[in-house]
Amino acid sequence: MTGRNQDAIKKTAAGLLKLLHPHRSPDNVARDELVPLLETAVEMRKRVTDQLAKILPAEFAGVEYGFKVKQR
Repeated sequence: MTGRNQDAIKKTAAGLLKLLHPHRSPDNVARDELVPLLETAVEMRKRVTDQLAKILPAEFAGVEYGFKVKQR
């Protein structure tokens, strides 16, 4: 996964966190609140690259997506 995709996923997840849990910050968010946001962000980015792959299959095909939540 490229840095551009990672940045897009991080920004999307941060935006969702602010919209859905405005009382939380990334430092004190619970894992069970964070995982659904990350899953949604990954799915949204995957849809973007799937559409780009239809235009330029050689450049955007075969991108693997996933995430890991660090333990504190």
